[in-house]
Amino acid sequence: MTESIEIGEVDRNHGAVVGNNSGTVNTIGKITADTIFLLQLAGQQAAKRAGARHWFTQRHLSEMSALFVEPVGFTQAQAVLLDRKSVLLAGRPGTGRSTAAAVLLHRVGGANQIGLVDVNLSGDHEPTLDVEQVRGNESLLLDLSGLDMSSFLRVARELGSLMARVTEADSLLVVVLPDYERQLPGAIEHRPRVELSLTPELAQRIFERNLGQDDIVPGPPSPALMTMFNATNAGELTELAELVANVMAEPAPWSEALPRALDELKEQLHELTELFEKHPEATWRSLLVSVALLDGGPADAVFEADRALLNLLAFPEPEDHPLARPGLTARLSEVDAKLAAGRVRFARHHHSEAVLWHTWREFPGLRSTLTRWIERVPKLARTVMTDDDRATVAARFTSVAIRHGSVPEVLFTVKQWSSGSARISALAVQALGEAVLDSQHGWRFRRQVYTWARDPKVPPRLAAVLISVCENVLGLAYPVPAMIRLHHLTAHQDDTVGAAAVEALLRMATGTRERKWLLGRVVARLRDNAPGRDAAVFGRLIDLAEPQDPDLLLTAWRGALGRPDSVTALRTWLSTSDDSLLELLVQACDRRTSALGWLRAVTAAWIAEDRPEREHVGRLLDVKIESVLGLARTAPGGRG
Repeated sequence: MTESIEIGEVDRNHGAVVGNNSGTVNTIGKITADTIFLLQLAGQQAAKRAGARHWFTQRHLSEMSALFVEPVGFTQAQAVLLDRKSVLLAGRPGTGRSTAAAVLLHRVGGANQIGLVDVNLSGDHEPTLDVEQVRGNESLLLDLSGLDMSSFLRVARELGSLMARVTEADSLLVVVLPDYERQLPGAIEHRPRVELSLTPELAQRIFERNLGQDDIVPGPPSPALMTMFNATNAGELTELAELVANVMAEPAPWSEALPRALDELKEQLHELTELFEKHPEATWRSLLVSVALLDGGPADAVFEADRALLNLLAFPEPEDHPLARPGLTARLSEVDAKLAAGRVRFARHHHSEAVLWHTWREFPGLRSTLTRWIERVPKLARTVMTDDDRATVAARFTSVAIRHGSVPEVLFTVKQWSSGSARISALAVQALGEAVLDSQHGWRFRRQVYTWARDPKVPPRLAAVLISVCENVLGLAYPVPAMIRLHHLTAHQDDTVGAAAVEALLRMATGTRERKWLLGRVVARLRDNAPGRDAAVFGRLIDLAEPQDPDLLLTAWRGALGRPDSVTALRTWLSTSDDSLLELLVQACDRRTSALGWLRAVTAAWIAEDRPEREHVGRLLDVKIESVLGLARTAPGGRG
């Protein structure tokens, strides 16, 4: 009998409640500033991994542009983008539409950074595209290639308003359409659409240019390779070039490397199906999957992981004595793996990914059990796993689970890992960071991050994971959604978490445009008397040396006065001794005696710290307060 993932179930390894019917984790525990700092470092590492796979860094965009082979239609797409500010890219699978979109924005707009437009598919009655994501002079990409048909049609209806906003903001937008869009001619009528395509000659150039990265001069193409050129799938050709480079690095000549790489690319699925049919025994399959998850990792971790998986699968313990069984080296040879220098490796490149994909696809009923097993593997005792080994486990799991749409399994693992030590919580940052940027399922993870962020009682460790992911990873591609989520996290009931969210939010809002946008949100929440630390954020955003909108300041202080987090900002204003600022503070009280009393009490405490230098501010404030209340002073020190 296998275990399944149930919300609200107790993790028997750690005694912590996983979740409840509301979908939030109930693990109770404080978090320290040191842990938050370590999770920030984990977020920075996750950002580096994301930057290596996506288009968010100047270096990666430049490298991509240099390698890029322009498909048919690319020149037309450039002209349309220059003229219309927006262009929709269509084409068959494998045409490289997403890569073309990034290169278009890089070349036309000179973009050193590309922002992605978020899609909200959570509710039928909610807008799918928030036009406020477009802030001005930006290069934006909206990738719809992974959406199903009904979701695409919802988004397509709102493309007009998004494109109008892009034009108004003098920004650029490239939309990647799904390949089936050609079957729906009415979906994007009157839109600037360009279809991209590849010829066999262009496909060959893609393959050769990718080989050139590794300084490989290709030999004569085989008939099988020519067939791939005719199929014109840019992604497969890029993968094939990587496989060829791996084999030639052994070293091996071109004549050997090409057929081996082609076999590995084309025949692994068929081979694994036959291999599993040949070995129906659970012990063989368990060891194979354990090696796949930990390929390149320590032997003791593979051994313990294998035991843990068999235990979760409720496989009976063999009756014979352990010393009578085959040793680990012998068992590894049965799954085409070898032990060297204390570490286990498959004999072939990329075999681990193929095994995990095959297992996940062919045994969907075991996904919850496999997820629980993988969640425990980084915490296995009696192993010499390093942090890099654990990160590899997290990366392999996240990749296979997301590609198969296993969103609940990834979220379960993130919650479990977030409740562990800082070392294990770092894996939650890594997994969630990868998930929120996924082109097909990322919107589901971003929506869950939003739901968690709005809950001030979400466990502090999970909240710290969210802060790191939002600032370091989500903000790379979706800066506005990232700041919205961080803004909600500033209202967390844990002071350490709330303060960390404030700092992360302010680090993201460094530019004039970002600070103005955030100030508007903060003032709106103060006006609505929303709970949180908005008064503290307001105080940090305002630069008193610069001209400010007095109506905006007045609205903000009306909501901030009396809130504990406004004291620091108030003391800063008092220290200016500026008559107009003091006048505004008194006006914000709206003659409410409670607000005026609080203002005077904070001022008195501030004066007491340095009475000779500050007492005049108190007298000036008293005059203004008494004037508002209809009182009058005959002299600076007394009343009439």
